[in-house]
Amino acid sequence: MIARRLDADPFAFLRTPLLVPVAITCVGFAIAMFAATSNYPMGLLVAIGIALMPGLLALSWTSPLIFPYGAYAMLVPFDLLLSIPQLGTVARLCGALSGVALLFWLVRNRNIVVPGPALGVWAAFILWSGISLTWTMDSTNAGREVGTLAQLGFLYAIVSLVPATLRDARAVCVAVVLGGLAAALFGIRELAHPTVTQQLINQVSDRIPLLMGNQRLDINEFADSLLLPMALVTVYTVRARKLALKFCGIGGICLLLYAMSLAASREAFVAVALMFAYFLFVLPERRQIGLVAVALTALASANGNLLHRFLSASASGGSGRLDIWSTGVAAFREHWIFGAGSGSFAAAYDRVYLKVFQNYDMGWSRAAHNMLIQNGVEYGVIGLVLLAGALIFTFRSLPKLGPDHPLFGMRAGLVGALLGLCVAGFFVDLTTAKVFWLALSLFALLRACVANGEFAREATVPV
Repeated sequence: MIARRLDADPFAFLRTPLLVPVAITCVGFAIAMFAATSNYPMGLLVAIGIALMPGLLALSWTSPLIFPYGAYAMLVPFDLLLSIPQLGTVARLCGALSGVALLFWLVRNRNIVVPGPALGVWAAFILWSGISLTWTMDSTNAGREVGTLAQLGFLYAIVSLVPATLRDARAVCVAVVLGGLAAALFGIRELAHPTVTQQLINQVSDRIPLLMGNQRLDINEFADSLLLPMALVTVYTVRARKLALKFCGIGGICLLLYAMSLAASREAFVAVALMFAYFLFVLPERRQIGLVAVALTALASANGNLLHRFLSASASGGSGRLDIWSTGVAAFREHWIFGAGSGSFAAAYDRVYLKVFQNYDMGWSRAAHNMLIQNGVEYGVIGLVLLAGALIFTFRSLPKLGPDHPLFGMRAGLVGALLGLCVAGFFVDLTTAKVFWLALSLFALLRACVANGEFAREATVPV
């Protein structure tokens, strides 16, 4: 299944004589760049990136999954907050660099993993979205949506071909967790101490978005981006053997959950509840998981705004989602075979808007707030079948592992995370969300580890 892998020392570049003067030059240039720029924190990120450039370039040559793909995994929660003029978001740029580095590594080493059927079905889904451009009702949004799907799918396809080692998979998981913790800290700082702009928004809405300069991140997207690191930290915590590591893990869980509670995202907490139910079912450490779940429930209940949103969900029709869904179902009936075309949900919604009775008038051109309805309206039954098939094959791509297997914990964490994201997808469309495709890519990396047999050369400790 997998060609012979050429082992390489990722730190061989440290013995290069030219590294020291090059590094000193880059550090000096970084300081100058940081002093010259007034765009903080982008200036700081640029300066740090330039200072670390020699080592990062060498690492991208030998271990592109660690860098730049690991950096991409860290930046996913900050996707819409960090951007570079004319180039787009930093996460998108890092994703493009990751694709180039990984593709070059594959060509240079001539060593790939034979992908499973999940990749083929996801490719068929993206192809169908591209074909729908020929009849779409909204060509402007269609081009943007298909372009985003194609970029995310292309990076996922390249990752699926890489013969990852356990070290690579662990490094990417660590990057996901570090990025999630950093995003949680940033979210807590912003939501606990709102700016004047956020306070003005809060006067007309009970939800405060995250802001960085002119960039804005939807609060639900922020909470959903923490589901993947939450799942990984939870499994690592309950399976850790050292008490100190368990305490560190519990601290990370509380940090992530507190950030979610400040976001007051009901979908994220429903997703977390399902993740913990799955962990109770598959992990042998049920008592620990139960204790953590009870403690987290108490912590979440202390947030009055979150509790109020749950108690008022039925009275408000789920913030009007029920009426949006009923209108979306009516739009689906008109385009049930082929769909209205990519990016056309709002246009199809507006065509039937006045024909559907709504208890809560949600206005024109609404988002679907549901992954199935969104894709059903845009891609019809064909698109729904492809989407469901891709998810089923993704879940089945990982072989069953025993509790003593060194990859058992990582497998449980990833399955729980994807289940949680699918639950969140019932309340918001995650088809083009980077965190969703990052979870798919981690499935592919773990599949490669199992097939590659790299775990046999690792110490058999819980992951």
